[in-house]
Amino acid sequence: MFNKKTFFILIGIVMFLLVFIGTCSKEIIVQTTGNTKTYKIVVDAGHGAPDGGAVSSDGIEEAGLNLEIAEKLRDALEDEGFLVIMTREDENNIADTDKKKSIREMKSSDLTNRVNIANNSGADIMISIHMNKFEGGSSWGWQTFYSKDSDEGKRLATLVQSSIQKNIDDRVNKRVALSIEGIKIVDKTNIPVIIVECGFLSNVEDLKLLQTEEYQNKIAIGIVDGVKEFYSSL
Repeated sequence: MFNKKTFFILIGIVMFLLVFIGTCSKEIIVQTTGNTKTYKIVVDAGHGAPDGGAVSSDGIEEAGLNLEIAEKLRDALEDEGFLVIMTREDENNIADTDKKKSIREMKSSDLTNRVNIANNSGADIMISIHMNKFEGGSSWGWQTFYSKDSDEGKRLATLVQSSIQKNIDDRVNKRVALSIEGIKIVDKTNIPVIIVECGFLSNVEDLKLLQTEEYQNKIAIGIVDGVKEFYSSL
């Protein structure tokens, strides 16, 4: 039989192992060549009041949907142990107060501040959430974009485009990841950044789906799966 001293030593060891294992499961994200690293990701919800972004025919603004999906993406990434930095966490954009007198200055300041967050945060990648719009209403589906000068951005965008499709298996989207330029948040950011256009507010089915938690979660989880694949292949 164990004496009291041995019993309490064993209890202490068990408690230490439980805490240690629980901590490791949240912090160790990707293991490559015997090394582990916790990755930091900037999640950017595009636009924000008073800039609503694209607007549907019945007045649904892009900015609100962007934030809803960005928040779900944040939660899903954190559940996997990634560190997440949000560029905004409420309905407002992040332009400097003194730049809000004109729309042009406000938008420029807002984008500059998002770029600065990415460049000064020590983050590894940035994911910017947006909605699309196109006249006619026939265009639908998600699409990812990346800087033409970033091979890592291209690889990430390609994986995310594909992984969203795997998660939304009842809608066959033949769009592919595309390079983009002339966009400040892509051109001026020093880390791989992708833009995820989650759907078209001008398409009746897309608009209906994008307002549901189920579809928003499918997109968020699809993005996370792409990010995990991106890092597991390093």
